[in-house]
Amino acid sequence: MHDLTQHRYFRRNQRGRDFVVSDLHGRLDRLDHQLEQQAFDPERDRLFAVGDLVDRGDNSAALIERLEERWFFSVLGNHELMLLDALADPGARVLHEHNGGRWFHRQPSGAQLYQGTLLHQHLSLAFTVETMNGSVGIIHATAPSDWRTVQEVPMDDGQWEELVWDRADYNQALRTPGLVPPVRHVTRVVHGHVSCEQPIHAGNRFWIDTLYRGGDITLMPIPALLGIPEHQRSSAG
Repeated sequence: MHDLTQHRYFRRNQRGRDFVVSDLHGRLDRLDHQLEQQAFDPERDRLFAVGDLVDRGDNSAALIERLEERWFFSVLGNHELMLLDALADPGARVLHEHNGGRWFHRQPSGAQLYQGTLLHQHLSLAFTVETMNGSVGIIHATAPSDWRTVQEVPMDDGQWEELVWDRADYNQALRTPGLVPPVRHVTRVVHGHVSCEQPIHAGNRFWIDTLYRGGDITLMPIPALLGIPEHQRSSAG
């Protein structure tokens, strides 16, 4: 989809720490504050975002540009997808503007093309991050039942749409978390997208999009995900 990479694999960080951060929606101020709180070291540490870097907040363009930093990585969110759709098809602009994208379309065309190019160059549908205690999958909204599918099997546009938009598994996690099956062949999976008051955990999956209902972003060390028992449903933050 949009010639983006479907999956990217990251070896274990043996020099520093790895963190995951929730949907940012232009809130560069909140991100920088929390990185300072964690004493984040850009020479050694890495930060992985669950997508939705843009729209609604004041610093969407700056967050796109942060993808050029060698320590910052993000998967595709539905808001980046709407932006790329609007660049490719003017008829998709209305949906993007309705969902917080007016900032983008008010810019000169050169700035739009530059930002679109950065998204094409740096975003992937999914990441796998290796740790000393297992692998962590990162994908925006939901995941296939077997993580190898996103790693190895080419997906069509409809499948990409589902993986960045779907809320069915999250709704199941709210109603009956014990019935959410774990994603196979990965230790943990982290999502954003859904706007929750606190991180939600069901099976081996976490939803961490806390900016609006929770009042702030969630930024956590990836090893914290691996220290929570798979059957437990709780706040992860």
